[in-house]
Amino acid sequence: MNRRMIVLLGIAATVGFTGLWHGQLGAGDRLAAVSEASARRTLDYYELPMVQAHMQRGPLSRRLILSGPADDFQRAELVRILDETPGVLEVRWDPGSLPQEGRQVR
Repeated sequence: MNRRMIVLLGIAATVGFTGLWHGQLGAGDRLAAVSEASARRTLDYYELPMVQAHMQRGPLSRRLILSGPADDFQRAELVRILDETPGVLEVRWDPGSLPQEGRQVR
């Protein structure tokens, strides 16, 4: 086998395994489902039912996208806390989800 054939076989194997991972074997979907469920449990623990957490897909990038009402403190702390979720590489807020202003006590 020459060098070119080895490189082409390597590329084909990589594409094949990637297709199986995201398609037939469904490991990518399982990873996303487990990470989203863990994030949901964390959000419920901190009593933030209006905040949603979804893994970015197309392609699956292990990035958790948060959306919903939260003030600046909650936004920063949720990024820090959820960044520790197994399977999550990065946590970001949806750009369309604007921060809420803190409540003023009178």
